[in-house]
Amino acid sequence: MKKYILSLMMGLCVSVSSFAQSHSDRISVGAGALYQRGLYATISWEHETRYHNAWEYFINGYIKWDECASCGHVCPESFWNNYRTWGIGAAYKPCVARGRNNYGNLRIGASAGSDTDKFVGGLHVGYEHNFALRHGWGLFVQAKCDLTLPKREDLFRTGIVIGFKIPTLKK
Repeated sequence: MKKYILSLMMGLCVSVSSFAQSHSDRISVGAGALYQRGLYATISWEHETRYHNAWEYFINGYIKWDECASCGHVCPESFWNNYRTWGIGAAYKPCVARGRNNYGNLRIGASAGSDTDKFVGGLHVGYEHNFALRHGWGLFVQAKCDLTLPKREDLFRTGIVIGFKIPTLKK
């Protein structure tokens, strides 16, 4: 009888703990550098489904700086006023690698937004690796490549983004 109760308790604990991270929601904040002379920032809401697959809904901003024509250096005028975009989009992130306290997702998505004058659309492909921290927090590193249309000034953006995932409160 003791063995039966013990095995039932262990089975219940294992099933509860394996379901604990499923269907969780997180807010992500990340920033990074993109080739060539670009900075990128994003805020997103992520809903994790089974097996660490996830849907992400994001808002991003991008700034590309250049050297100033008059002084030959990067000055505040050439940094902030060269080329800027923002976008709103969604990405599906299927899990492709799992480990102890870490997992990796392929990131496939699209966005729509604007530079300061016209419409800009984007297709996003990349890899995101997540590391579990305490109390549901997470650290992520993203290697990304964005295809930006219709403007040819910045067709491909490739770079690295690092950020944190903050768990949302459940009722």
